Amino acid sequence: MDELEFEDQLSAFWEACDEWTQRRLQDAGDPAAGLEGVDGSVEEHLSGMIAQAVQTHGFSFSPSLFNDLHHLLLELELKDLGLDNGAEIHRYKDNAQVALSVIDGTLAPDNAALVMMLNRSHHEKKGGRDDAVCTDCICGRK
Repeated sequence: MDELEFEDQLSAFWEACDEWTQRRLQDAGDPAAGLEGVDGSVEEHLSGMIAQAVQTHGFSFSPSLFNDLHHLLLELELKDLGLDNGAEIHRYKDNAQVALSVIDGTLAPDNAALVMMLNRSHHEKKGGRDDAVCTDCICGRK
């Protein structure tokens, strides 16, 4: 994709992140009250990581690869405020780790998108529960 298309996708990514953050903070309730300014911190931190990915891969990836990384960073901030959100952290950690591999250049964006799709499918198959029995799956967990 060209730079202009990338910038359009990046803008859409940030808008989606802002919407998700607003919903998440509403769901979190009182523990999120002290979170003012933290979203800006998460955005600043993630912006630097995306810039690093652009240096490594050019404009050959969709910023949406970093959705779960954004969500994980915010969930970690909520945890620091005392919110019991281990399940949410666990939900985003696998694909966030994949995104970090893209950022540091150890995984190509196209391959990362496939890994993320597999992770999401596996998570859905288990009904979102990590302790669930995994039948008829490549992971072999019984």
